[in-house]
Amino acid sequence: MDLKYLKSVGIYILSALISIVLIIYIMYHLLGGFEVETKTLRSELVTRSETLSLNAYIFRKEEILYADSEGDVNYLCSDGEKVGAGTEVADIYLVGSSSVRSQIIALDKRIDILERSDPGENKTVLNTSLIDRQINQLYYIIRSRIDSGDVGYALQKKDELLILLNKRSIIVGSVKGYSDMLNELKAERESLTKRLDNVSETVITDKSGYFYSTVDGYENVFDGDKVEDLTISAFEAMKASGPESGETGGNAIGKVVLDYVWYIACEIDTERLRLFKTGTVYPVMFPYSSDIAIDMTLDRIVTQNDSDYALLIFKTGKVPENFNYLRMQSVEVVRESYTGFSVPISAVRVVDGKQGVYTLSGNVVGFRYIEPLFEENGYFIVKEPSSDDENYSKMLKLNDLIIVKGKNLYDGKIIG
Repeated sequence: MDLKYLKSVGIYILSALISIVLIIYIMYHLLGGFEVETKTLRSELVTRSETLSLNAYIFRKEEILYADSEGDVNYLCSDGEKVGAGTEVADIYLVGSSSVRSQIIALDKRIDILERSDPGENKTVLNTSLIDRQINQLYYIIRSRIDSGDVGYALQKKDELLILLNKRSIIVGSVKGYSDMLNELKAERESLTKRLDNVSETVITDKSGYFYSTVDGYENVFDGDKVEDLTISAFEAMKASGPESGETGGNAIGKVVLDYVWYIACEIDTERLRLFKTGTVYPVMFPYSSDIAIDMTLDRIVTQNDSDYALLIFKTGKVPENFNYLRMQSVEVVRESYTGFSVPISAVRVVDGKQGVYTLSGNVVGFRYIEPLFEENGYFIVKEPSSDDENYSKMLKLNDLIIVKGKNLYDGKIIG
């Protein structure tokens, strides 16, 4: 066989293959690498919070008010109203007005539920996930208690579940609000109150403070004066004790909170104590009070050698209106808040050892550095750069178009 001929054929085939590769390479770049549509997301400043869900027990300095006689109660003060010594807080009616009074009690309950169903300023779709999480959590807790035979607990919690469902209805737009219904119920209550007569006793407080009509029997158990010397063992005993039924010969009709300073004790795994520091102020969110956030100071951390959990003791002097002082409730402690650009984690790349994202300016791709501060639900919150930063010109900035969908990206690429 002619070797020259074979060599010529080999060179011809190799040249043809190189030509084909060059044509493919040129077409690849002309067509953008056969790339699918490029999608972008504009960088915007957001604030996100790193929160921790904890069970909280409320401690307050409270004194129960008693009536000497039995009968129906008509309250003369609203819950949370500041009263002075000598203030008339309730009228006791002779038995016989019970039919009217029972209607008033039922109306008071409906009014309270609707007033606590207002989500306040948090009327955004973004809060549906939080509400749904709270609903699911409470639902499974109730279901678990029913399965274990504790039906009484389920009945106690049904109002809380209804409040959450009502809040969700407002947030998603199913209803605009409950103001019209509240006005009707309050008008009906006022009409019924005028039909009451035969006042047998008027209860007067001999101390000043904040009046509340609800008595749960734990006023002397979770006493604010006990916080200073609280131990894990004492706290366990408090949780195990049942509600007190009241003093013999008296009928509890309400209470006065004697001090504006109150506390919450939160159970936490000892491994997570490193996240908290005494003397620091933390926003604490209360889901059962329209997600109100109250700044509370971490007053003490209580530990015990033979316990696998510790107690965070927070205190505050704020007394918010229409607040639900349910003795035990879940709270969200905001450990830290971050402000920066929200960046999908799926868009983040590492180039030459630098973490960043590809951006689009006109039709030119660029690579911009990022500095993640916080991660949540598939997104990074990344630092907003300062002009003093060493790599300021190369960092992601406000209103940059982040490429969230694209192929074969690189710095300087032209997308036609």
